[in-house]
Amino acid sequence: MNSIRFQKDGFNRAPGALYCLILLCCSAIAQTTAQSPSNSITGLVTDSGRNPVQQIRVELLDEVNAMMATTRTDSIGRFRFAGLSQGNFQVRVVTAGTSFVETSIAVQLRYSRGSTGAHHEQIEIMLRTREEAKGPANYNAGTTFAQEAPERARKAFERGVSLLSNGNDDAGGLNALLEAVDIFPEYYLALERLGAELVRFQEYEKARIALVKAVEVNSSGPLSRYALGVADYHLRLYPEAIEHLRRAVSLAPASPNTPLAQYYLGLCYLKKERPADAEAQFKRACEAGKGRVPSDVHMHLAQIYSNQKRYREAADELEVFLKETPDARDAESIRGLIAQLRAKAK
Repeated sequence: MNSIRFQKDGFNRAPGALYCLILLCCSAIAQTTAQSPSNSITGLVTDSGRNPVQQIRVELLDEVNAMMATTRTDSIGRFRFAGLSQGNFQVRVVTAGTSFVETSIAVQLRYSRGSTGAHHEQIEIMLRTREEAKGPANYNAGTTFAQEAPERARKAFERGVSLLSNGNDDAGGLNALLEAVDIFPEYYLALERLGAELVRFQEYEKARIALVKAVEVNSSGPLSRYALGVADYHLRLYPEAIEHLRRAVSLAPASPNTPLAQYYLGLCYLKKERPADAEAQFKRACEAGKGRVPSDVHMHLAQIYSNQKRYREAADELEVFLKETPDARDAESIRGLIAQLRAKAK
């Protein structure tokens, strides 16, 4: 396992650890691992927000749609079919009794890979709800990225996700993700989750290292793009943040992260002195966010409107802010400002 370790007291690293992480994420050293001589299909089932879907039925069908095997996803959305021959298969997620639309993915196990001659295919299936299915046909559903990962790396990744999801050992979870990336430096899911978790802990520079590598491996991952955009915003890399956040929105317009991506886009445009673009993004975030967007979005809109002498709209936004944040420390001052704006509007 990599020598880098996170400590519970603030996740401090050993000296020089940042450089170690750079080498960890960018290393091209080949990894070797013992593999089973039989073919297998390993998969991850998520919703449109890239959240794992637990205990949902997954079926394996042959090329004439005859049932071969069935299983259920585990606590982190994983499933596995092993002992398979070469050929064409269908992996079907059965969604009866849920809000999701049934989804099937075609998988070929045909060509020998590696010294064992076995073919280990890793897929990801993103499910859409019935409401999401009514949206644009080009919505990012189905297989988003397929990648083979050594079993040791996969187990380390699953252990890390489990520890982080339980919330009992965040340091251990981060170390397990680092172990997965140490074993397989281009392990997209591990890089993505590691970067997103580091953003959550406000370790933006370290998060950026993992997320830049994740985007290099898979440029079409909406979560990695969103997390990288947030990290870049906090690092004051505004043009880069705008690029990644816009890409995240276009890749997954129905994702729960999209309103937040639009909120951060608005903040970036303010920093770049583009108030019209900022206003558009803030309004989209408010319309789609339904309480998930920070209430200070209304303060930002109020400032934009006030600067443009749109006093009535500015006062309206401040009133919405107070409604969403009744315990705001400056509530009385804001009420006085609202009165002044109303007077100017007359």
